[in-house]
Amino acid sequence: MRGVLVTVLTLAVLAVPARAQYCSERPGGCCPGRDDTCTAPMADTFCYCDAFCLRSKAPDCCPDVFNNCTALPTERSPLTANPLEGGCVYKGRNYLAGESLKINCNTCTCYLNANGYELQCENDTCLIREEIITSVNSAPNGWRASNYSFLWGMTLEEGIQRRLGTLKPGRAVAAMTEIDIEQTNQLPESFDSRQKWPGWIEGVMDQGDCGSSWAISTITVASDRLAIQSMGHMRAPLSPQNLLSCNTRGQRGCDGGHLDRAWYYMRRYGVVTDHCYPYRSGIDEASKMNKYTCVLPRHQTSPCPNHDVTSGKYHVSPPYRISVKEEDVKEELFRNGPLQATMLVKADFYSYAGGVYKYTRGSVKESSQHRRKGYHSVRVLGWGVDRTDPDNPIPYWLCANSWGSQWGEEGYFRILRGQNECEIESFVLGVWADVDMRMMQG
Repeated sequence: MRGVLVTVLTLAVLAVPARAQYCSERPGGCCPGRDDTCTAPMADTFCYCDAFCLRSKAPDCCPDVFNNCTALPTERSPLTANPLEGGCVYKGRNYLAGESLKINCNTCTCYLNANGYELQCENDTCLIREEIITSVNSAPNGWRASNYSFLWGMTLEEGIQRRLGTLKPGRAVAAMTEIDIEQTNQLPESFDSRQKWPGWIEGVMDQGDCGSSWAISTITVASDRLAIQSMGHMRAPLSPQNLLSCNTRGQRGCDGGHLDRAWYYMRRYGVVTDHCYPYRSGIDEASKMNKYTCVLPRHQTSPCPNHDVTSGKYHVSPPYRISVKEEDVKEELFRNGPLQATMLVKADFYSYAGGVYKYTRGSVKESSQHRRKGYHSVRVLGWGVDRTDPDNPIPYWLCANSWGSQWGEEGYFRILRGQNECEIESFVLGVWADVDMRMMQG
């Protein structure tokens, strides 16, 4: 049949006439154009009674379509596409043949076939899935899951495209030499950069519907390090929009970017402050997946897109890679502040609502389509041990995501430490800010 049936929901089936009907007996008669709801029961299946049959002579057209459908009405309401009594029932509401509704990320349409009315749905994998939330919350995983209205209704593919955005490091970058950090401090059991440097650490951003984690994680780490290394004199939130819009060589804007290229751009050309060049990609329907054209040339510092302020350009050193050893990452965090980490995001992470995250392997049987994943970059702010269960303490990294404060633990999340969960310890970068004494404010 020409309609591709991908998913059929189990529904209450209302009354359907027992006697088979072709076009000549079909209530409402024939239909103009192509109308996949314009059907009549035929034996153990159904056939079509629309003008498309007159053109295509398809084998699934009713035998009497050519004798009865040559004089078609000019208009026909979609709500009466199949005016037989009855329809599809979903959550207590009745849908006539031809009516559609959205169930999470899939559009479903009511159809009539030989067995009655069925709601046939698209079969896209949704970003937020009730079965994942139920599975996580019904087992002692150490974390809990929740639904998020701003993610509900998106497909998994859309989530990967719009809510991640860091491209996997190439072979040469992945082979970047790791730096071993000399252990000079007696490190505490828990540490939070926000407590050691109050007022100097950037808050959580929301990248919106734009795959810009590569730009936001780079900029926020640079802003934190700039404040720390200038002893608080240069507390300037830098502009991810400047990087997203202007760092175009080898980058894909809202479709993703490479961290090494982002750091190279910052080192060579610098960026202005967020007040000068505010972030606006992905924040509403008009800006969805829009990186916008650069309005501040590489070597130019003015005028700011926001004409009410002025800004100089801020630069950094080349980034350096911390070794995968847990103690080295902790030492670098304790001494110099937040770090940038790449992680592999899996399907259940989008529903994270608190606790110490680890991938819930095998909790839900999934096809390869459901297991699609993508790379993301985040800020690592500290570490600790969760002792909610005294018999099962869980070590974690404290990280800042870029999905707004309505997600996770007010925009932050904790992830299992010491086991390279979701590759969080595989590629960790630090950087030195270029502290210009002329730009320091007393």
